[in-house]
Amino acid sequence: MVHVRIVLTEKKENVLLVAIIILALIALAIYWLTRTSETKRSGGTSLRRTAASHINANGTPKRGYASMDAAQDAAKKQSSSTNQSMSAYKCSTCKLFHIGHA
Repeated sequence: MVHVRIVLTEKKENVLLVAIIILALIALAIYWLTRTSETKRSGGTSLRRTAASHINANGTPKRGYASMDAAQDAAKKQSSSTNQSMSAYKCSTCKLFHIGHA
């Protein structure tokens, strides 16, 4: 009788362990889906945009453009004046358009 009780206890522990592993995998899947559901930008930029993403390398705030055309025009002007390739993109945080290095 003791042997039967030990086997049942071990089975309950195994079921509990499997349930914990399944819940951990589900939590990981949900985290990964919410992390990557935002619009991605090319060039290896961060998937998550923060308030710091609205600051240029020199510490000044990035300028927001109301339209993609206005941002692309500004990117062309800055590209020609700095000899660096610039591109326009829509910001997922503020929904305006910014320019950055391509």
